[in-house]
Amino acid sequence: MGFNRLIAFRKPVLFNIIMKKLFSFAILSVLLFACQNDPAASLEQKLTELDKAMGGAAVTDKSKADEFIKASEELAALVEKSNPDKYINLMLKAAGLAKTVQQPQKAIEMYQKVVDKYPQHKKAPTALFMIGFVQENDLNQLDQAKATYESFLAKYPNDPDFTDDAQNALKQLGKSPEELIKEFEQNAGQPQ
Repeated sequence: MGFNRLIAFRKPVLFNIIMKKLFSFAILSVLLFACQNDPAASLEQKLTELDKAMGGAAVTDKSKADEFIKASEELAALVEKSNPDKYINLMLKAAGLAKTVQQPQKAIEMYQKVVDKYPQHKKAPTALFMIGFVQENDLNQLDQAKATYESFLAKYPNDPDFTDDAQNALKQLGKSPEELIKEFEQNAGQPQ
């Protein structure tokens, strides 16, 4: 009888130990599974890897740059409501990359999303100015660039970063390098 009592006593203790271990294992499994299936974390990791693979700002691999732009848009869509600053930073970086790899329409599209969704954000002026810059320099759409620069000056007349640039761009819009040099030489001889 003594042996049966010992087994009867140890069963609940063993059961409790086993259950605690199984419960800990289950919690750990859930946490690992959640981390692996977190699309935002997965995209963050992918962007880090793609940034290295494409050659950073130098962009030596255009296909990796294309993947980077797509992954940035996917991650931006996931964080748009919960983290507007991250959304804007992702969109601006991807738009700049699109411009670098000769995708000016894609760059404009991404800059425009920032302007449309967050017109009061501190980086919205940057996005709007860049739309005009891409229109002028990459697409040679001078009428659209003029309208964009004028819109920029109307919306953000005191922007410390780009107001002067927008005003100068309007003055120089459509002028050839020779015309600009001639103007510079004429102005250089005049007292300020």
